[in-house]
Amino acid sequence: MEGKLKQSKGPNTHSVWWCYIVAILLILIYLLPIYIMLNLSFRTLQDLGTKLSLPAAWNFGNYIEVFKSGDLWLGFKNSIILVLETVTLEIVLSALAAYGLARSSGRLAESIRNINMGIMMIPSVALLVGTYGLMVKFHMTNTLYGLALLSAAGGIPGTMFMYVNFVVSIPTALDEAAAIDGAGVLRTFTQIIMPQLKAVTVTRIIMSATGCWNNYLMPMYLLQDKSKFTIILVIKSAFNRTNGVGNLPKACATCALGLLPVILLYLFLQKYIIEGQIDSSVK
Repeated sequence: MEGKLKQSKGPNTHSVWWCYIVAILLILIYLLPIYIMLNLSFRTLQDLGTKLSLPAAWNFGNYIEVFKSGDLWLGFKNSIILVLETVTLEIVLSALAAYGLARSSGRLAESIRNINMGIMMIPSVALLVGTYGLMVKFHMTNTLYGLALLSAAGGIPGTMFMYVNFVVSIPTALDEAAAIDGAGVLRTFTQIIMPQLKAVTVTRIIMSATGCWNNYLMPMYLLQDKSKFTIILVIKSAFNRTNGVGNLPKACATCALGLLPVILLYLFLQKYIIEGQIDSSVK
């Protein structure tokens, strides 16, 4: 019996080691572009070594020049405004709509849920032409609030889906008890239901904020005014100015500083993202 147990442990141990090896390889593959970007950002224009080798002389002047440039701070300001507007609209509207859907029954509510899931399957690129024409018609190009409305509209279906799954699991007895105490629907939602949605709310805030911060497609088409550029467009402009022979190290330094807030956000709040996604899928 003991011999059989010892034999059964062998394959499991090997499979665990293979998992570690595969995980390490995947990490190295994902970290390679970041390493190349950071490596180039510390070089001088005269350093023409391979992208994998360390700089011949470490140059911190690229970061100093980027910090002194007003484009970086303008991009940060516009991106922060865009993220705040988008996240607020997406969370508030999605939570209210999800509460109504979760507490409703019948064909209409079921149809709305199915339509919402269908919208989630449509790629944003497929709606680009129609969306751009609509934004031009309502004079919302070159405006951060117009881009925020568009970004929130794109994120609402997924946020509603996660909220509905959570609200359905909350007993309706809480709503009935609140109604007996004289609380209205809005008060019941804000004081009883919403506090129990903390996990999914934090998850969606992080996912929406990072998605909005990294969004490139719609800002590229809607924001032609340089004063409205987000941080991603500032990075794009920095690389466009290189033209293959320009200041590539400075452009890489701009890219590194522009991605730093998102990387820090994921490092410090990754447990909330994982917990919220797992809870949502289970419910």
